[in-house]
Amino acid sequence: MEQEGIGREMLRLYYGGECEVTAMERVELILPCPEIIRVPGAPDNLVGMIYKEGGLIPVFRPGNDQKPVNDQITGKNQNLAPEEAPACVVLIRKEDGSLKGMAADEVAGGGAIDTVYE
Repeated sequence: MEQEGIGREMLRLYYGGECEVTAMERVELILPCPEIIRVPGAPDNLVGMIYKEGGLIPVFRPGNDQKPVNDQITGKNQNLAPEEAPACVVLIRKEDGSLKGMAADEVAGGGAIDTVYE
């Protein structure tokens, strides 16, 4: 029973074959169908930026602590962000009080009904 309570306090984000888990207390807002601003030359782990609360907020892809993983043989990134925009962006409050966005096509947990955005 205790494990069930713990699971409800966490939110799982799925995007591009990756998953990330974050505490619900850090989740500020879930934005469906966000307008993503692509950033030319940005690292592959950065999906783009969104304009919210009078400023730009970076949107990362879940998994691997937002760091792209390079294939040791080819040197190419193996966990690139999908080309299509995410179905939603989850705004997460960082320890320093700033916001970061996490791309997701599906969110689960958090004591709410699991949702698949299409």
